[in-house]
Amino acid sequence: MTQVRIIRKEESLLEFEVIGEDHTFLSMLREALKDQPGVLFAAYRFPHPILENPIFYLQTSSIDPVEALQQAADAIINKCDTLVDNFQQSLSDSV
Repeated sequence: MTQVRIIRKEESLLEFEVIGEDHTFLSMLREALKDQPGVLFAAYRFPHPILENPIFYLQTSSIDPVEALQQAADAIINKCDTLVDNFQQSLSDSV
């Protein structure tokens, strides 16, 4: 189960620890955030890959970082829904 611990929250900056995730999810989140208008910087790091959880950094210019995170999450959900729909359509077309 994924958990989040806020480390720092400012007007245009959000730093948080992501517990229970690895590069697979974090790379997808980073790319979705970079596509959001007003996002200046989105990155993460693993201080130690075995002993510590990844830390995510998000900096924005014209949008609240939590709002940018929500929009990126919505975009990921929409892409996953589209993938499932296309896959189901392909299965129907092949039968």
